[in-house]
Amino acid sequence: MNFFKFLLSKVFFINLAIAIVVFILFILGAFFALGFYTQHGEAIAVPDFKGLNMKEVEELAENKSLRFEVTDSVYLLNVERGTVVEQSPIADFKVKENRTIFLTMNAVLPERVQMPKLEGITLRQATSILETYGLKVGKLSYVPDIAKNVVLKQLYKGKKIVAGTMIKKGESISLVLGMGESDEKLIVPNITGRLFMDIEEILTSYSLNLGAVVTDNTVITSADSSKARVWKQSPISDNESEINLGSYIDVWITLDTNIIPAMRIDTTFIEND
Repeated sequence: MNFFKFLLSKVFFINLAIAIVVFILFILGAFFALGFYTQHGEAIAVPDFKGLNMKEVEELAENKSLRFEVTDSVYLLNVERGTVVEQSPIADFKVKENRTIFLTMNAVLPERVQMPKLEGITLRQATSILETYGLKVGKLSYVPDIAKNVVLKQLYKGKKIVAGTMIKKGESISLVLGMGESDEKLIVPNITGRLFMDIEEILTSYSLNLGAVVTDNTVITSADSSKARVWKQSPISDNESEINLGSYIDVWITLDTNIIPAMRIDTTFIEND
């Protein structure tokens, strides 16, 4: 009975009110303390680190109260060496103070790879292996040998290169191949209408080399060359002319597809490229 009287008493309600006020003040205090600790609602826009060198990155990161870590490197010829090429998070992304920004740098020195052993395998296999190592097929030369289209020598800048030698990635390796038992010839392939950027690969598949490249006034930059097409070739392809393996095909390229002879261009080349 006395307990129920107490619940209805003035003293109980005063104590209850005090307890509620204290509880609310505690919750608000904890909320603001947590917000202050985590900087709730405050964010930093990630600056653009691309194109900056390491010293500039350090200064900018310190100024913005951010951290950074270089996680990868590449070697790009068209980007200044020792500068940032990629970042994560991207520029303008909102992050908290002291967030780590992960960077990819363009290497100061070119990436180097081991020269693979190509002697004794076919041209097709050698081409595939070179691509795997980031190398290119250079000049193809043929000599009399029973092993047709088999690599007899591998050359770098005109000299024999031993497997395992470290060279710059992207370099061209010239190959000396067997011609077979006879002085084999092949019909000149028709490459008019094809993209210039594909020509070397196409000619290599025929065991031929790319010779002189003549541009017209529509091709000015390297970017133009990659989009240009062959409108003329020498020797021409007429389904009768033959050339030796390892011969050179000269090409004339243009961005003006209207001058490509209608009889030679296969429109599927343009549709499928």
